[in-house]
Amino acid sequence: MHNTGRGRSVRSPQVVEDILHGVGDPPDISTREVSSAVNVPHSIVWRVLRDEGLHPYHVQKVQTLIPAVYAPRVEFARWFLQQLAAQPDFSAHVLFTDESTFTREGISNTHNLHVFF
Repeated sequence: MHNTGRGRSVRSPQVVEDILHGVGDPPDISTREVSSAVNVPHSIVWRVLRDEGLHPYHVQKVQTLIPAVYAPRVEFARWFLQQLAAQPDFSAHVLFTDESTFTREGISNTHNLHVFF
């Protein structure tokens, strides 16, 4: 057998433990950040996470629907449908935006936020 030039990474129990601890604190850390912190290749981090049954989940913030806001929402939906009936391209003239959370630390953009569960 000859040397192909590719090194084999050893996934010791300590490395696996370090990787799992890395994605748990905080859970929104990237696999590249864990790779850098544990000093192992990025592919090893993904392999360990896959073997442990961990997958990235996209965080999706939703508003809580309470009974008090049900009627105004239905009223708005009916109004919107009336506007569409009167002017079929009405929705093209409406500006919809993503909501953002503003904190002292800055703007929280959950579009690219993934958490491992």
